[in-house]
Amino acid sequence: MRAIQAILLIAIVLLLASVTVVWADDGSVHAVPEASAAVLAPLGIGAIIAFERRRRRLAQLRQGVGAAYHIIKRSLDILLSASLLLVSAPVFALLALLVRLSGPGPVLFSRRVLGKDGKSFGMLKFRSMVVGAEEILDQDEDLKRAYYVNCKLQSDPRVTKIGKMLRKTSLDELPQLINVFLGDMTFVGPRPIHADEVEIYGPSIERFKTVTPGVTGLWQTRGRSNTSYEDRVRMDMLYIEQRSVLLDLWIIAYTIPAVLLKRGAC
Repeated sequence: MRAIQAILLIAIVLLLASVTVVWADDGSVHAVPEASAAVLAPLGIGAIIAFERRRRRLAQLRQGVGAAYHIIKRSLDILLSASLLLVSAPVFALLALLVRLSGPGPVLFSRRVLGKDGKSFGMLKFRSMVVGAEEILDQDEDLKRAYYVNCKLQSDPRVTKIGKMLRKTSLDELPQLINVFLGDMTFVGPRPIHADEVEIYGPSIERFKTVTPGVTGLWQTRGRSNTSYEDRVRMDMLYIEQRSVLLDLWIIAYTIPAVLLKRGAC
């Protein structure tokens, strides 16, 4: 009995030592001592500590920029999206009419994508494809592989005539102003991804989930469809590491000529 009590006492002491190190509030994350881990791991406490370390690392990523950045960014999102929705209302109505006349199907297409914290939402676009486009992609493995390798298809048989014009001018993404206003998206950030892309995105997916996805980003300023998926992921991670209000404004300013010159558009 005493031996058992001694073992439990040692385990408790080591646990307290380990937790003191892990919960140190100096902004750094220290490893759990190996001696402690040897005792705690069989008890399952080591797993709890590992989970806490991971939670704190993600928290550090989320707090990698100051609170002022998040306040300014969200304020700009609301003001700009509301203003642009009002100004573009006539264009919005005209495009909605053209899409309706292009064939059967809804005017707006809502695609389920992953956003901040891995939560899914419906990303809005003007419908540029025929009805059942997702099923067509799923049934053609070569087409699906080409889509994920190049992010977009250079010659997509699913796109309507009006849809080609919308994509060339990026006007198909105009309804995403609604997503920005609602807070599901922001003007600048990594592009949202579909659940099927999680595996392709790779280990960087955890960092991707720490930010709100955007309408535009570094990928859009660097050629969009002219870049590989690996380059897209690399640029998304670079943005997350270097994000700031000035960088956001630079990307927005650089996106305008990129769209007007149709760089990388399909």
